[in-house]
This record gives sequence, structure tokens and C-alpha cells, in this order.
Amino acid sequence: MAWFLTAFLSNNKKAVFFWAFLFFCLSLGALHIRSYNFLPPGHIGSLEIKGSLDARIQGIVDNDPVITRRKSSFYLRIRKLIVGDKDYPLRGEVLVNAFGRGDFNYGDELILEGSLHRPFDFGANSSFSYLDYLKNYGIYYILEVGKEREIIFLGRDKGNPLNSLSFKLKQRMKAIFEQYLSPVNSAVLSGITLGDRQGIPARIREDFIRTGTAHIIAISGFNVGIVVFTVLFLLKAVRIKRKYRYLLAIPILFIHMCAVGAQASVVRATLMAVVVLIGYLLERDTDIINSLSLSALIILGYNPRQIFDIGFQLSFVSLLGIVLLSPRIIGGFKLKAKTNAAVRFLVNSLSVSLAAWLATAGWTAYYFRIVTPISILANLIIVPLVSLVIILGFTLCLMATVCPATAFFTGLTTDFIMSGLFKITHQLSILPFSHFYIGI
Repeated sequence: MAWFLTAFLSNNKKAVFFWAFLFFCLSLGALHIRSYNFLPPGHIGSLEIKGSLDARIQGIVDNDPVITRRKSSFYLRIRKLIVGDKDYPLRGEVLVNAFGRGDFNYGDELILEGSLHRPFDFGANSSFSYLDYLKNYGIYYILEVGKEREIIFLGRDKGNPLNSLSFKLKQRMKAIFEQYLSPVNSAVLSGITLGDRQGIPARIREDFIRTGTAHIIAISGFNVGIVVFTVLFLLKAVRIKRKYRYLLAIPILFIHMCAVGAQASVVRATLMAVVVLIGYLLERDTDIINSLSLSALIILGYNPRQIFDIGFQLSFVSLLGIVLLSPRIIGGFKLKAKTNAAVRFLVNSLSVSLAAWLATAGWTAYYFRIVTPISILANLIIVPLVSLVIILGFTLCLMATVCPATAFFTGLTTDFIMSGLFKITHQLSILPFSHFYIGI
């Protein structure tokens, strides 16, 4: 408002128009968020339940279940709530934790008996709130289904056919990783390429956190970028024309997005990649800021609460940092036209890594209570290795399908490189002053 008043008093018509338009857009955004928080009639989030409620819920499994030895977790799209002898038609979703069962699949229609309650806010004393995290994804209640509780299967394949196909593809790729790679490497590669991080050992996860490269083991924009590169490279290798490569890459990206569960970070990156590919198809110059803004507009238009999501903030801040800061950092080196190509590549890589770290350091310190100066160096070493691992992972899946005899050697190569990757990451994490914990 101070900027707006200053612009108004300055008699600068362009400035007045700009700040007035910005204020108008911000007001619309605030109203959109406010209206989004109003739940429609019959939504389960509007129920007022004190403590917990023993109930039966009928619904359809709406994502790829996360299955561990202890429990299965998934989103259930509700059709009705059954309390005693009465049925209450409801809409919305609940998070289901079914203990002792692991035979659930996307699209299953079920009747589940359990304890219905609001999520516990485990992060009440920190910058992270589990309650708000679930609310960002439309989850207001959790259904705990004990081992002894009744589960009735009413039918299969009641979900979206495209999502069903994508989840089957995900399961197939995971099975290939488990067949040709060691258990640890299979778990990490599933996390990198498929967003399934359940089996990643805590020590490896901690090493990536301490080196500021945790984004690598979580499905993110980086991973989607590698997928785009791999797809375009393979299509080029089989001599498909450039225009058709872009056309084929777009549906493949959406299939990949669905296969990893349409996580917010993947949706963001996929939308950006699609915008860029469409620009190439139309032979139009693409601007990364315009692409970034358009993807943000689409995501926030669909779910405005995503603006409060940590991943959303970090993704856009890091990209903005790379776009806006890295050219200035590169300019500071004052490279000459005759500079060696290897030196130029090193400077560019260092500048991108430094720009991303500078842009996100404040966010990571606030949310995660850690500062990782080593990430500037770590990203230079680890990112190329992980890029190679992702490419080998997709190659392994292709070889296992087309020529299983060669898949064995691809698996050995992937195992070797991943083992080296983990050793390098660990050594970087234990270097003096590699990371600092704050506020603990």
C-alpha cells in the first residue's frame, strides 16, 4: 500500500496503473483463497467430530497406496458415511491408515470400518504443520483401520483408466528395479524416478539433507527435467523428426506425472516443460519467467492453498534465483570470448549452483533449521551423477522389456555408479563446516 500511495503521489500514470493492477490481482487471489476455504454442503471437512468417531465409510481408493510392513496408507474418495443404521452421503477425501493389510490398489471400491478423527498437529511447535499440510491437499480427517476391523471389497478398477494404467506402469518399473538392482539402490532409484521413498535408508537420506541435495531423492522439477532430456534423446536416437519428438514427449510427461502420483512438485515441473515444448512446436521464443508464471497461475487457480506449500515455494524460489542471479554471477567472472569450453562449463555450473543456494538458503534455514554451504560444491558433483543414474534407470526398464539379456549389465553399471554416489555424498556431508543446524 505504501508503494501504491508513493506511485499515486508521484503523478506517474504508468506506476499508478501497475500498482493498481497488482493490488487488484492480489485482492482477487486473497478472495480466491478465502472462497476455497469454504467447504461445499455435504463435504466431510464440514463435520464437527469431537475426539474420534467409530464409523464405516464407503469410497474408492484415489491414489497409489503406500504399503509398508506395518500398514497401508491411501486417499479414499468418499461416497457415504455409515454410522449405526444410518447412511450419510458425503463428498471429499480422507487419509486411510489400514494396519496389517497390504492388498489395496488404485480404483478399489471399499467399505472400511475404523476410527475417524482430525489429524494431529505434530508440528504445532515448529514451522511445519502437519494439519495444514494435509489441508493443502483437501484432507480434513484420518480413518484408522485396525487389524481386527472389517474391510469389504465392493469392486475393482473404479478409478480413472489413465491413472490406473500409469500406476501399473509405476509398479512394473519398481519391479524391474527390485529384480536387477541391490535392495538399497532399488529403493533410492524408486524414490528418484517414481517418488516412492519408503525404502530409502535413513543414513542415505540424512547425507543428502546435510549436503543440500535432498531435492534429488524426492521427485521434483530436476527429475522431470531429466525425464524430458531422456525422452527427447531416445526419440532422436530412433530418428524421429524434431516436431514429432516434441509431440510425443508431451503425453509421455503426463503419463509420468500420473505414474508418480501427480505430486505437486511434478505437476509444476510438467506444466513448465509442456509450456516450453508447445513454444518449440509453435516456433515461438520461450521465456522461463513467463513459463514459470503460467504454471504457477494454473496450479494456484486450481488449488490456491498450494502457495503455502514448502515444496511450491522452494521450487519457484530456486528457479527464480537461477534465472535472475546466475547471469550476474557469471558476469562477475568476466569470461573472455576465447575462454576454454571446460572452464566456461565449470563457471556456468558453479554459478547456477550458487544462485540456487543463495535463493533457497533462507527458506531451508527457516523450515528445516539447517544451512548447507557445502551444497554449492555438492550439486556440482552429485547432480551430474544422479542425472546419469536416472538415464540408466529408464534405460534399464527399456532393456528389461525389449532385451532382458542386456538388462543385467545395465543393472550392474547402475549399481556401481549408485554405490559411488552414496560414498561421495557421505564424504561431503562429514567435511568440516559442511552444514550447520540452527535453532535446535
